[in-house]
Amino acid sequence: SSDKTTRLWNATDGTLIKTLRHEDWVHNCAFSFDDELIVTTCNDKTVHIWDTQSGQLKRTLAGHSDNVEDACFSVDGNRVIS
Repeated sequence: SSDKTTRLWNATDGTLIKTLRHEDWVHNCAFSFDDELIVTTCNDKTVHIWDTQSGQLKRTLAGHSDNVEDACFSVDGNRVIS
């Protein structure tokens, strides 16, 4: 989102569960296959990994030289591709 957030919603009733705040625009997000983590990509050249339950940032992955458009978890959840 251009408001620099990723929002986790309850799909059943539409209530907001968590707001994940970023330093820049957010391009994409995805759940890990076990639903324990969320990966987000951002205009600030980083990938963020979040805890689904707490909403806490677990890790920031840096190294891209430009905006990161997309990322996803491997099936086993041990790797992220961006």
